[in-house]
Amino acid sequence: MLFRALLALCAACIPFAAEAAASAVALTPQKLGVLGGDSRVFSARFFDAQGNPAVGENVQFLNDACGFFSNGSPVITVLTDSTGTASATFTARQQGITCWVVASAGAQVRWDVLTYTIGLVHLETSLSPPLPRPGEPFVLTVRPKAGPYPLYETDVTARVIAGSASAFLPIDTAGSGQGGSATFNVVPDHRVGDYEIEVAYRGLTKRVAMRAPQAPWQDMWWGGQAENGWGVSIVQHRDTLFSVIYAYDESGLPTWYVMPGGQWDEARTAFSGALYRPQGSPYDAYDADDFVVGEPVGSAKLNLVDGMHIALDYSIGATSARKSLTRQDIGLVDTPLPMNLADMWWGGAAQNGWGMAMLQQYRSLFTVWFTYDSTGAPTWFVMSSGFWSDASTYEGRIHRTTGAHWLGTAYDPRVFRATDVGAFRMRFAGETATFDYTIGGRSGTMPLSRQPF
Repeated sequence: MLFRALLALCAACIPFAAEAAASAVALTPQKLGVLGGDSRVFSARFFDAQGNPAVGENVQFLNDACGFFSNGSPVITVLTDSTGTASATFTARQQGITCWVVASAGAQVRWDVLTYTIGLVHLETSLSPPLPRPGEPFVLTVRPKAGPYPLYETDVTARVIAGSASAFLPIDTAGSGQGGSATFNVVPDHRVGDYEIEVAYRGLTKRVAMRAPQAPWQDMWWGGQAENGWGVSIVQHRDTLFSVIYAYDESGLPTWYVMPGGQWDEARTAFSGALYRPQGSPYDAYDADDFVVGEPVGSAKLNLVDGMHIALDYSIGATSARKSLTRQDIGLVDTPLPMNLADMWWGGAAQNGWGMAMLQQYRSLFTVWFTYDSTGAPTWFVMSSGFWSDASTYEGRIHRTTGAHWLGTAYDPRVFRATDVGAFRMRFAGETATFDYTIGGRSGTMPLSRQPF
């Protein structure tokens, strides 16, 4: 068991051979871990009062019984060389204690040393971001420790064990330095699958399992800045994808097409279904009796290229086209929420016909509210950002957008405009929420729950 060993230094018990050096600097890092039986050279440089190297000085190295020097003693005296440098080789005892190594010649240098046995060592690991997506580089941090104490200046190795996916490590060895942490930049491939990263120190290994996400296709997808202003929300329940295209009609007004389900192909690389463009009543006076799904207006196929890319094939009316999509970054990479709010939310069967695709990345929510305008035509509002005013309340601004005609023409992102039309507040309570909004001076409150499908 580790314990703090105290070193008491006093003039009466430590006879210094010389005290001419006025200052000293450590050349060896000041915090070190030394495995029992291993040796480490400790070096310091001494200077006289004029700042010149103190040459030929007697320097006493000592430690408080956590190891011994090359003479077999916990104390040794050596001379400084022509640069004022003195060095001594220290060998750690087979025990787990913290101690000091001190070099003195009037001026003094002290090192904090942990001596330990391999049986005390364990490897702590963490990821940043905590839940990396396929194709998204991340950092693996390894903290080697002996009991609760970090192991400084220790080399850790890492390797990838491929599975149905894999990753690339630019380096396979990293030192823990004076921070006690070794970091590895990991570049995963774009496949959705499993692999492991094995980290090791002195024969001690630990494997970090990188699992495919349970809902790998759930996210906000877009065509990038070149097609900024429209996108596709995908919410995944088990094997079913609930997808909505939010875009613009021939007048540049927001409209949407929904694919509430579909079928996978035999290879499970493409998901196809019918597209609908329903009609309903205005969001501020919604009546589910006015909801009309109508006949399909076309079909869509989501071709899953890899974990970061999808090709959308669609046929709507007489128009067919393909769009290349990628995951949309919707927030800062930070500590994730303790709750997963990503889902399709609605007002329940009594409010059937409208809904909110709420997608989550870490602490950020990107929500598109699919509803109807005063004529009953499909429209949408976007709540692309916000802030947590408390642990269960998310607030922000509501935007209404206009853009270039999307169907059957080349999309022009220069036409895209976003207008702030009000404010929202979402208060979450388990599997339900309350949505408060103010749009154009009109306020309302709606109960929300997760939509089953």
